[in-house]
Amino acid sequence: MSETFGSVTTLVHIAAMLYVAGFLVRDQLILRTLVLLGTIIYLIYSYFALVHYSWDVIFWSGIMGLANLVVISQLLLERTTFNMSEYDKKLFNVFEGMTPGEFRRILKITQWRNADGVTNITVENEPANNLYYVLDGSTRIEKQGKRFCLNGPAFIGEVGFFLKTNASATVCVAEDGHYVQWDGDELRALQAKDPGIRAALYSILNQDMASKVAKSMGAEALA
Repeated sequence: MSETFGSVTTLVHIAAMLYVAGFLVRDQLILRTLVLLGTIIYLIYSYFALVHYSWDVIFWSGIMGLANLVVISQLLLERTTFNMSEYDKKLFNVFEGMTPGEFRRILKITQWRNADGVTNITVENEPANNLYYVLDGSTRIEKQGKRFCLNGPAFIGEVGFFLKTNASATVCVAEDGHYVQWDGDELRALQAKDPGIRAALYSILNQDMASKVAKSMGAEALA
């Protein structure tokens, strides 16, 4: 009997060691995982110790373990693309420099659209507050009487979004194309709350604008 109690008591030391190991780690996910394991072992000990307050200990240890498990789940979502759809992942690949958690906050204000090949998403010299990203399909652009097409993914409306000015060109996405839309005010508010999103988004948009300038210059040279 004493040997059995001694082996059960050993669980206390194992749980305490897990707690100590967790507190020595800076990574929040590893820390909380070790603490959760320690809590589970404490629960096992409390159940087999057969002391009069065991159920009180089991109850509160269970509550603390559940609270810790909730935060672990949030941390996993911050670091993985789990539960993202194929279109979500396709869009995520565009946002280089963002963590999955930051991208999920972008997704909350993302509106998915199917193009009809007729509607202009921006009109030259008219107010443009929204930001767009064309995932697939060609894009027809008219600017100062000149017309050219861009094939493949591209951001639209970034100049208006950056500078809060009128659209610099009229843009229409080809029929059967797919694009996403962000309300400019909502996106700016999100950037203000999260500097990481702001830095990553500005870097991405700057690269996209440079790429489009190079393509338009090449189109003019061929004309």
